[in-house]
Amino acid sequence: MTHLRFLAGMIGLLVTGCGFTSTSPGEAVVFSRFGAVDPTCYPAGLYVYNPFTTSVYHVDVKVQKFEVKADASSRDLQDVHTTIVVNFSIDASKCHEVIRTVGADFAARIILPAVEEVTKASTALFPVEKVIQERPKLKKEIEDGLKVRLAPYWITVQAVSITKYQLLPRFQSCDRAKASRRTECAAGGICATASGEGRATATRVGRGPSES
Repeated sequence: MTHLRFLAGMIGLLVTGCGFTSTSPGEAVVFSRFGAVDPTCYPAGLYVYNPFTTSVYHVDVKVQKFEVKADASSRDLQDVHTTIVVNFSIDASKCHEVIRTVGADFAARIILPAVEEVTKASTALFPVEKVIQERPKLKKEIEDGLKVRLAPYWITVQAVSITKYQLLPRFQSCDRAKASRRTECAAGGICATASGEGRATATRVGRGPSES
């Protein structure tokens, strides 16, 4: 009886002094003991640890979504406001390195500034009208740039989407004016063109025989 009480007391002492953690599929666990990160990413399961000496980090290793509102300028110095959505994943075998070198808030520390910088650099390669007309090319520039920037941190970019554009009002007005001018030119047959010396000259758009 004495031995049973002693054993029950030891078990109770161990249980009250231990912490328990569990993870779902698609998650990994990283332990840090006395500030030193354990060099292992533990898969989903139930774990026992000492809460007085050990910190626990749960890392999502599934494909995640990160959305950024980025401001940039086109090659002709027009302001372009975009919303960029990045689908990314953490290397499940290196998540402990992410915690050790960057920390649990890696999205704010690494992904956010990378998206902002790469979006600015990529948008600057295009004049503002091409930002819209050649959207797939701009998306690829941003995606390729992010893959290079984030790979050293064991972050894999799966896909990039540009979900929203907002152009400066003066460009929108200018674009509408150009479209209206092209319509008037086609309907009226008179267009204003620039001569070699830079003067504006009127050109008749003929549809039949020349008038004498």
